[in-house]
Amino acid sequence: MATGSEECPFCGQRIHAHARRCRHCGEVRSLPTRASVLDEQVDVDALLGDHADRFTMAYLRGAELRGAYLSGVDLFDADLVAADLRGADLGEANLCSADLCGADLSGANLLGADLSDANLCAADLGEANLIGADLRGALYDGSTTWPDAFDPRSAGAINVAGDLGGSSSC
Repeated sequence: MATGSEECPFCGQRIHAHARRCRHCGEVRSLPTRASVLDEQVDVDALLGDHADRFTMAYLRGAELRGAYLSGVDLFDADLVAADLRGADLGEANLCSADLCGADLSGANLLGADLSDANLCAADLGEANLIGADLRGALYDGSTTWPDAFDPRSAGAINVAGDLGGSSSC
């Protein structure tokens, strides 16, 4: 057994021990608590180094990225659960399929960012710049905070409680 991995209880494939969703079958295992995410927080400065342009499938759970310049960065399918991205510049960033459950994106620049199919449940996007952002298929719930007068449904986002029928946790 590889260190830090375990079997998915649904499909039996090897996955990261702290994964919330199986990357093979897509089943949700459990929602992390903010405390558990912060306990696992990583030193992002050590991760970034000189290679801050591509973080496809990066594990940045609970990362402190407040005010970070991440414009144009590829964060496809990145795990940013409970990450602090307040005031971060994510203009034109690829956040397609990223897990931003519980992330704080308040005041972030998401101008032209790709948030399609991202998990925005319980995320704070208050005062974020979402002009030109692609939200098609992005999931949100009643705990998601949006900028004033922003209509996520008209932007293509899906309310997991209303649009998918019933109450569902991301």
